[in-house]
Amino acid sequence: MSAPTSNGHRPTPPSTLSAEQWGSELIPSGTTREDDPVEESVADTDEVRALARQVHQARGLVALQDDPALHEALSERERRADRKVTERIRSARRAERRRTALAEVAGTRRDRQEARWVGRARTSKERLLNPNRRLAATYRRYVALSCVPPTLIGFGVVFMSATVHDGVVGMDGPWVGYLIEPMASVLLVVSLLIGFTAVQNSRQVPRGLYVLDGGLALASLVLTVVPWGLRYGFDAGSTMAHTLPSLLVVAAVVVQHLLHSVFRPIFAELYEELQPSRLTDQTADTVVLYERTRRAIDDQQIPLSASGAPSREAIRKRFGVGKVRSQLAGDAYELVQQTLDPR
Repeated sequence: MSAPTSNGHRPTPPSTLSAEQWGSELIPSGTTREDDPVEESVADTDEVRALARQVHQARGLVALQDDPALHEALSERERRADRKVTERIRSARRAERRRTALAEVAGTRRDRQEARWVGRARTSKERLLNPNRRLAATYRRYVALSCVPPTLIGFGVVFMSATVHDGVVGMDGPWVGYLIEPMASVLLVVSLLIGFTAVQNSRQVPRGLYVLDGGLALASLVLTVVPWGLRYGFDAGSTMAHTLPSLLVVAAVVVQHLLHSVFRPIFAELYEELQPSRLTDQTADTVVLYERTRRAIDDQQIPLSASGAPSREAIRKRFGVGKVRSQLAGDAYELVQQTLDPR
């Protein structure tokens, strides 16, 4: 292969001669140190050698100035710029990885929360669709709410018993005066328990309980306010202070009756849902055996007694059944006949 050219010319290989040798080659060989004048010899020699050095350097530059490495080499400023670009790219990649990881964590958290809410919704759905579980949950809620009014009444009784004692028998009166208010309040709690039991068993609350509760609450209010006012005076401050506990008791009674009115139809509906909606095997067997017995009686294959009841023994022998099944068939026949013909 031929050597590469530079600027359209074949580059001259760098000389291995020193500047002094170049200078000695360029000095005319016909001149000697003895022939040159003293004032010109030194100056001419230095000029020639300096020029020879420049030519030597120029030939070296010409040989190397088109080398691709000179163009591809990065300067210090470019290296710093590339370094900054690389750092920014790595920082952007780290930020992207961080956002991706946080998004995955957030997605996992959302999935976990959604799964928890789905589980709760499924549990609630099963509880709502299951009458037994719905009845149990409703009953627990009813019991918890029904405990609040008697508790409030108990706190009111504690305060009002001291007030009634001081108003009826005085502050230095006998301790029996403390029992006046609790006697009326105990009757009130008993009345509330009666209503609770009626609702618990899906029964209508007697209207007399409303009248009894209203009378007991009014009596409690009168016992708290009137004797105290007659003994110590009906000033506005003390009258209001002794009226508020009684009003609290009245509010507790009203809330308890509201609970009765709300939960009673709910319990009635739940109890109805729990009733079997299909015939049991025993009932279906009894219906079939009743129809066979009726047809046998119509064909005079089974005799009737004077009261119109079929013979259980004849049913047992005719259809080859046991005593229990024959008894149920005979009872069903009698019940149907009495319903259709009450005479």
